[in-house]
Amino acid sequence: MRKTALFLAAIPMLWAQSAGDRDPLQALKRDLQALRTAPDLAAMATRLRADMLLLAEKTHEPKVPTLHQFARDVGEALAGRTVAPEDLDRLAADIQHVMQSAGTSTVGFWETVRDFEERLAKAGASANRAAQAAAALERVGQEVRGPEGFPVR
Repeated sequence: MRKTALFLAAIPMLWAQSAGDRDPLQALKRDLQALRTAPDLAAMATRLRADMLLLAEKTHEPKVPTLHQFARDVGEALAGRTVAPEDLDRLAADIQHVMQSAGTSTVGFWETVRDFEERLAKAGASANRAAQAAAALERVGQEVRGPEGFPVR
């Protein structure tokens, strides 16, 4: 009887944990944070790519090679770096915004890409790595948004 009571008391905790495991934004945050100590950046890039695909609208998914290149660039920019929780939240939110940016403001899109680059630099990425990852995020956004979302600059 006591074992049953302990099991029943643990169910809400287990459910909350499994629900959190299914939240793609939380998974993305966990994987971005894991880059600090990841021994295998290629494997982490694959995990980031999978996290991002879960955030995408199914009718506006970017191409897998584009996502993979972005994930590799982010991995290289953040490898070995400790990211403050608020910056981690913003980086993940910026990625989510781009993955769900079809039909949204072009100005807002550019602000998101710029914020992403600034957050990477704040986290300790070199200016070159931050710019490279932001450019890759922009390419992801171009595929999500489609050609009409990008007038000639």
